[in-house]
Formats: sequence, C-alpha cells, structure tokens
Amino acid sequence: MMGLVGIITMTLSFGASATAAEPITASSAPQLVTITIPDRAGEIPSKWLSYAGPPRANVLLPAGYDPSQRYPLLVLLHGLNSNYAWVAQSGLITDFDGLNAIVVMPEGGSGWYTDWWNDGERGGPAWESYFLNEVIPTIMAKYPILPQRQYHAIAGVSMGGLGAVYLAGRLPGFFGSVASLSGFVDPRFFSAITEPGMGLTALAPFKGDDNFDPVDGPPEGFYFAGHDPGLLTTNLKQTRVFESTGTGIPSNAGLSERAATAAVAEGSVAESLIIYPMNQIYHAALTAAGIDVTYQVHSGGHDIPDFSTEIKAMLGWGLFQPVAVNPAAWVNRTVATSGQLWDISYRFAQPPNQVVQFQQFGTMLSVSAAGAVLTITTGGGCVIHTVTPATISVPTQDCP
Repeated sequence: MMGLVGIITMTLSFGASATAAEPITASSAPQLVTITIPDRAGEIPSKWLSYAGPPRANVLLPAGYDPSQRYPLLVLLHGLNSNYAWVAQSGLITDFDGLNAIVVMPEGGSGWYTDWWNDGERGGPAWESYFLNEVIPTIMAKYPILPQRQYHAIAGVSMGGLGAVYLAGRLPGFFGSVASLSGFVDPRFFSAITEPGMGLTALAPFKGDDNFDPVDGPPEGFYFAGHDPGLLTTNLKQTRVFESTGTGIPSNAGLSERAATAAVAEGSVAESLIIYPMNQIYHAALTAAGIDVTYQVHSGGHDIPDFSTEIKAMLGWGLFQPVAVNPAAWVNRTVATSGQLWDISYRFAQPPNQVVQFQQFGTMLSVSAAGAVLTITTGGGCVIHTVTPATISVPTQDCP
C-alpha cells in the first residue's frame, strides 16, 4: 500500500502553470482578471512561488460588473502543489456563473496557509500573515465590496479547506461564512506522518528548509495545537460553516468524465483514507462545540468533477446569509502575535509561548497567559497595555 506521505503528495496535488488569465471581453459576461498583490513585508520569499513574483491573484468579476455598485466577496483558496490559477485552469470557473459576487483566488503556494514554525523562528514563508495583512486589505481597497460581515465568505478545496476554516477563525468579525470542500481539516490524523509530510509536499527540503516539522512544528507542541481546526472550533461559534467530503467511492461525475484514469483511482484512495476520516473527526468537533454547520457526505473522490459537485452544493447552501454582527460574548484561541478579533485588535510584545484564549462577555475581556505583554486597541481607539493573564474592562466610549 502506498505510504501516507506518498498519498498526500500524489493525490492532494493540483498542478497548475502560472499564466495570467485573459479577461473575458463581453461586458455582460463574468470577467476573469489577474492582479498582483505585492508582498510588501517580505512574508513570502520568491523561492516559494512557481513563477517570478510578486504573488498574484485571479479575480472573477460577476456578469454586468459595475464598479459603482458594491458586491459580496468570496475568497476561494486552492489546494496543494498549485497556485492562484488552479480554479480557472481546472475548468471550475463556470461553476460560479450566476453568483453575483466578486470571487478572489489568491496565491497560496504549497504553504498550508500558515506562518511556518521553523523551529520557533516563525519566519518565512508567512502565508497567513500575507493573507491577513496584504490580500484582504488589497481586495477591500481595490474592489467595491459590501462592508457587512454577512457578505464576506471564505472557502477552500483540500489544503484550501484547512486554510479556510483556520483563517476564518483568525478574522471572525470579517468572515460570516466558511466552506471546506474535501478539506484537509484534521492535521492530527496520523500526525506523526502528516506534519512532516506537509513540509515534504511543500518541497521544503529542496528549498533550503531542513526542519523536520517546518509548517506547524511538532505534533505535541503548542504551535501545532494553535493551527489545528479541531481544537479551534470556538473561533467559529458565530460563523456559518459548510463542510463537504466524499467517501472515496467513485461518483457518477468522476467516472463519466475521467473513467478508469489514474487520477480518479488516486483521488478515491486519498478521499477514503485521509479526507473522509478527517472530516468525520472535524464534524464531530464542530457539533460538540455547538457550531452552526451544514455537513454533506457524498460519493466521490479527490478529483475535479467531484470538486465541481461540492462547489455547486456550497453555492446552493448560500454563502451570504444573515449572521451575528456584534456578539456580546465570544471566545477565540490563537498562537498569533497579532490580529483582529471583532472590534478589538491585539499585539503581543513577543510571540506567545502557548495557545492563548481571548474571551469577551459584555464589556469584560479575559486573556489567558501568553508569556508576553499584550497591547489591546479597541474600536474606539483606546489603547490598553497589560501583562497576561488578565481581565480587562473594555471602554465603551471612544478615546481621544
């Protein structure tokens, strides 16, 4: 039987050459355009890209796009061994016909949408920081996006499913809905193989990164726990979640379009041995946490026809439904050095040395031990410095 790392490498990889997409010329049709989203902070060294930088993104503008109007936003994350162009090159763009929203497909390399641990250095590649600090602000500045949380969704396929559920929890006040499509959502599953396998599939040893667990660190470590969706379910408490997985039994869609091909066979193995069990575990964690999740299990493997089926099911579920706006109580767990949680931003003087829990109830905000001084900035501009653990009364008035 093929080893787990081999299965991860061969069957969760979606190769794509990095060619710029040509805009569709008909003004009444959706338009696919390619933009660059510069890495101004040096978070993604060029060696992690499959083309000459800066990083790119594909953007699908809806039919009849009018820049004087505002639109919902869907951020769609690609899978492993691929790039920003994979959705278009796989023929999946047409699945979004009729969606009156702007769909952004950013570059994610094979970086697992994570700031890599790298033996505690937390240096490049820093994919989650690039996404939060560069991708989202650039899109919001460049395109007319509706401001309400209800109209912001993030979704991903395979590795992108892991990225979607993790990043939605990093920015809960922004994303109202999240969808994981055949997502690699439980890195604890065979973690002794999976975690080093994540670095191998990203070709880390061939790009000068010789750490054994470069992405999330040792499976028993706090940084790994801080990137494990199954341990971060409370981060999605106020978020609508769509989760979809195949069982590995070939579907009619897969067989009709790619009958008897190696891709279908490999995809079936990947879905049955890795993706399906991961999603069963993750769904149980979401349910136990009381998360608003819609879970769809279907026949099918890890292949393009079945991804198309999942995309259509996600769109039928509805990405832009009403959600909570300013919840009076919330919990968020993180290992990030800085971030935005609803109407407060936080920054630790040093990277946390453990998983940190933020919990707000009314005007009271409690923060567990982090091993570093914390600075909180409220939506009203109030700045609070404190050691941790701490319980803070959050001012309700604006500060001068």
